[in-house]
Order: sequence, then structure tokens, then C-alpha cells
Amino acid sequence: MKRLFLLTAALFSFTLPLASQKPDVLVILTDQWSPRYTSWDNPQVKTPHLDQIAKEGMIFDACYTTSPVCMPARVSLITGLYPHNHGHALWGNASGYYVRAESAPMFRDMQQAGYTTAQIGKLHWNSGPEWKREYPTPPEYYKALGLDMVKDIAGPPDNATDRGVYGKYLSGLGLLDAVAKDIRRRYVLWEFEPRASLASVEQYHDSFTTGLAVDFIKEQPKDKPLCLVVSLHSPHPPLDAPGEYATMYDPEKLTLPANVPESFKRENLTVDQVTMKKLLANYLGKISLVDHCAGRLVGALKERGTWDNTMVVFTADHGEMMGAHGFLTKGRFHEESARVPMVVRWPTQVKPGRSKAPVQMMDAYPTIVEAAGGSLTPGRFARSLMPIATGKKERVRPVAISEIGDSPPLRIMVRDTRYKYWADEAKEYLYDLDADSLEMTDLAADPAHQGTLSRMREQLLLQLRSSQVNFAEGYKSKVKRVREEEASRQSPE
Repeated sequence: MKRLFLLTAALFSFTLPLASQKPDVLVILTDQWSPRYTSWDNPQVKTPHLDQIAKEGMIFDACYTTSPVCMPARVSLITGLYPHNHGHALWGNASGYYVRAESAPMFRDMQQAGYTTAQIGKLHWNSGPEWKREYPTPPEYYKALGLDMVKDIAGPPDNATDRGVYGKYLSGLGLLDAVAKDIRRRYVLWEFEPRASLASVEQYHDSFTTGLAVDFIKEQPKDKPLCLVVSLHSPHPPLDAPGEYATMYDPEKLTLPANVPESFKRENLTVDQVTMKKLLANYLGKISLVDHCAGRLVGALKERGTWDNTMVVFTADHGEMMGAHGFLTKGRFHEESARVPMVVRWPTQVKPGRSKAPVQMMDAYPTIVEAAGGSLTPGRFARSLMPIATGKKERVRPVAISEIGDSPPLRIMVRDTRYKYWADEAKEYLYDLDADSLEMTDLAADPAHQGTLSRMREQLLLQLRSSQVNFAEGYKSKVKRVREEEASRQSPE
């Protein structure tokens, strides 16, 4: 009987902590992933590992990047701020920019909640050596950001002098010169040329990044939770899916959305639908490679024994037009570019399902902080998705916005639960996404929709007015301060 009691107690002590322990946190951040190409919306896409994560979590169908280009989107993630906010102020990719540590508290918030923090892969919060004005070495900068470990792998090297960790790896294999020449050629001629990488699947940068992430997971003590951001470069061009991923998809069997024209001009090249399907096949190959990497990360967490209590956030910094409306790359407010995949998975805490609530990619930051039982640094405009993911609320914000521009007038988009509106230098645009998900019919000039147009303008203005960093908040005039001091002196103890 005593032996049975001890065995029962041991089993109880082993299983009980899952509900009370802090979860491990894994953020899978991809680059330039069009929301048109998620397997839960498009059966052509082969991503079994991400499928399972999505099946166990909540899919956010109306998640938008704060900016449809890399740097400002990534800065929003770690700051919880919009590009129009002080502390961010980046409306596009730029040279000579770095995010200041005091403005970017995501990792510090997780450290203070008891986590070991790491980001491995493409960082892209900065450009150039500007950070050296404030921090003598990279480790000092990363420490100020609240990161215990960092490995920056920007992507494929285009220079044989590359001395980053991935460049050194390729150099050790005798591949750096050939890979760098190949990447440079693609950039010069056309980065969308669909052709297999000179690196094998095992040697490819996303595989290398994932290997470092798996090693990190294996090295962490099991009695302390980890917060790991794995930032993969794919499916961002060049279209150089490696090995079997370059041939996984048969272009002739792929179908294109109706908003991809029969042919269009890009960089003096005519892209017809036959060519477009070849581009898409390689792009999807890179997506399936990311899925393979996700499977390796899941396997490492299962081996660690924490998978059943791991929060996973899967998203992308921005999307990719992939031929829609006759465009490639990003930087636009169409769905393919401004909307991004977003899945939040945490067993027993997050209700599996789908939400149409407008949310922002940067909402990943307060979501993981809430899951960690931490405190969000004040002054953030990102919102935790946990109230939606747990079924307590339908929405945490009325609209989502996105911003981009390198010269006036700067462009801003707003999306509510049904409509999307934006204005550029030439005109205004309005789409009914319920009736026209491919954005084929612009309603801005339609007399029947002028009321909606006005309402969306007002929604955008209200969102901008409601999301300003206000250093005057809480200020008390000298008269008020003096009166309060006098009142405190005269009040009886």
C-alpha cells in the first residue's frame, strides 16, 4: 500500500505542474509570406507541421502587419508601437537606423517574467552601424534589449567576404564563394528567377538557423522557461528553394487567384501565367521548407518535455504580392502584402478555432507576455490576443492599420471587420472584403458607398488620434502641485 501511495504521488507531482508552470514560448517569424498560401485556406500548400499547430490553436484571419516591409514591421514587434509613434518612427526600410533599447521592451518584459530569451535568425531591427554610437559591442546592445542569446542570420550571403555565422559556415564547406556569386547574380538580374539554391537542404540558411535553434532548446535547463524567436528568411526571394523543395510543386498543376493578370510587366520583363506558376512553385517550395523547419522545432520541444505546455505564435513580418494585381514583392496595402498569417497555439488555454477580428502582427508581443504571467511595459499600442484566443472577447481593437512611405504624403491603411480603406498620392481606395476578398472592385468612387468611405476615413483618423505617444500624460501644473503639497501639510496625521 505504501509503495502504491508513493507511485501515485510521484505521478501526480509529475503531471500537476503543466497547468501551473509557465509555458515555453516559441515565436516562428517568417518573411514575406502571403496569406493566400496557408494550407488552411489553400489546399495546394503542403505544410503538415504548421497544419497541426493551426489545428491546435486559433487562426487569426484578419491579421495585418503594421507596415508591409521588413524593418518597420519587425521594429513594431519588439516595441509594440506603430511606425507613427515616437520610439519607432520608421515608415520603410532605411539605412542608418537602429531601434533603441528603451523603446523595445519585449524581451526585457519576458526576462522579468522569469524567461531565458533568445532570437535566432533574421533580426533586421537596424541597418548599418548606427547602434555603435550607444553600445560598444553587439553583446552590450543585445543585453540592453533583454536578450540572453542572439544569432543574427540575415539570409543568403551575396558577398564572398561575408563573416557572419552563416557565411563562416558556408566558407568552412568551401561553398561561400559560389553561393555568394549566385545570390548576387539573382539580385542583379532578377531575384524572382525560380532556380534551386547551390546549397543543399541541410546547408540552406533556414536549415542552419533551425539547427542553431534546436541546439539552443536542447541546452536550456528544464526548470526555467524559454522564450525563443526563430526568424526564418523564407519564403522571401530570391526564389532559390533548395534540393527537393525546388521540385516539390509541379507548376502545371498549380492554380492562380483570379486577381493575377494573364500577363504583366515587371522590371522590363513580361510575366505571363506560365512563368507565374513557375515562380509560385518555387515560392511554395520555400514555404514547405519552413514547415520542415517548424517540425524540427516541435520535435526539439517534445524531446525537452514541454511541448504540451508551449505557446507557439506563427506569423510573418509582411506578405508577398505573388502576381496579384500585376505586382511582385511587398510594400502595398492589398491583402497579399499587408495581411499576414497569424496562429496562436497553447494547449488547454487557447481555444482552437478561427477569428475574423482585426488584429496586428505586433500583438504577438503582449500575447506572449500575458501567457508568461508578466507585466507589459506601459505605453504600448499592441494588444494581447489572449482575450480572443480564450473566448472571453470577440475583439481587442476596432480596426487594424498599416503604414508605409519614404516621402510625403505618407500612406496609411485601415481595416475594420468588413471594409478596407487607404489613400495614396493619387486617389482613395475602398474594398468590401466580405463580398470581394480578391479586391477586384474599388468602391471609393461608387455613390452608393460614400457613407462607408466617410466612416472609414473617420475610423482612420480616430485610430491615429488614439495611438499617439503622449509625454504630457499625467502632468500636473505647478499650481496643482503646490496646492497638493499644501493640502498634505495641513491634513491631520
